Amino acid sequence: MPITAVVLVIASAFLHATWNLLAKDSRGGPLFFWQALVASGFVFLVPFLVLLSQNPIPANGWVWIAATGVLHTAYFSTLAIAYVRADLSLAYPIARGLGPTLVLIVSIGFLAESLTPMGIAGVVAVVMGIYTITVRRMTLAAWRAPLTTLIRPEGRYATATGVFIAAYTLVDKQGVQVVHPLVYIYLMFVLSAVGATAILLTHQRNWKATRELRTWRKATAVAVLWVSAYSLVLFALRLAPAAYVSAARELSIVIGTGLGVFVLREQGGPTRLIGATSIALGVALIAISSY
Repeated sequence: MPITAVVLVIASAFLHATWNLLAKDSRGGPLFFWQALVASGFVFLVPFLVLLSQNPIPANGWVWIAATGVLHTAYFSTLAIAYVRADLSLAYPIARGLGPTLVLIVSIGFLAESLTPMGIAGVVAVVMGIYTITVRRMTLAAWRAPLTTLIRPEGRYATATGVFIAAYTLVDKQGVQVVHPLVYIYLMFVLSAVGATAILLTHQRNWKATRELRTWRKATAVAVLWVSAYSLVLFALRLAPAAYVSAARELSIVIGTGLGVFVLREQGGPTRLIGATSIALGVALIAISSY
């Protein structure tokens, strides 16, 4: 994996964990995510128009843009509900952990990407680290808990989020090859805002949540952070295989879990340190796998 791609992904991981902290702390659920999506459209409109004039979208690019818009609408919807039902330090590892596992399977089976043994070992280390982070106590029952958590209410939507992460990663890998990454990501957020609006209109009770200026300010901060974070990922996808990029992004698991434990005062323990070490090792293996 080229060093440029590594730097892009690490920077993205820090930004990604930060916006997830703000989203979880907002307690706004689907409405808060809708506010952030709308804010994305307004904040980045001028840069988008400038880039679009310089980088017109080819006809085949609209297929990938439409596909990522649908997938991201589903992603933001399930993530919003996951953060209502579960801790950041539980929902975040599950959602981010399933992504690289599924991407690896699809990349090998359908996209025919070349994965070295060291790269595969890195992906496995990342996934095992994520699994360990979800363990709360050093008991047999606790080690089985992550498997049952996936189907319980607090983990079900995080699991669905992980599936959508894998799906949009594979779609975006192809999309940014034909559409400028920043043009692509802007249209993805706009389509997601349209989809989120449709969902909220069919669930009127969601509109009863607060629309205070303070909430809009936080939503705008999230918009800036997630556009910046995902833009870096899209550029990285131009430089490295989707499985490597998806797995290396999981460094954000360590950061996000730490924010949940120390900032939001969620439960933690020694197993989280073990998991973090495994993830760091996995990222290192992925980074040097092509050298």
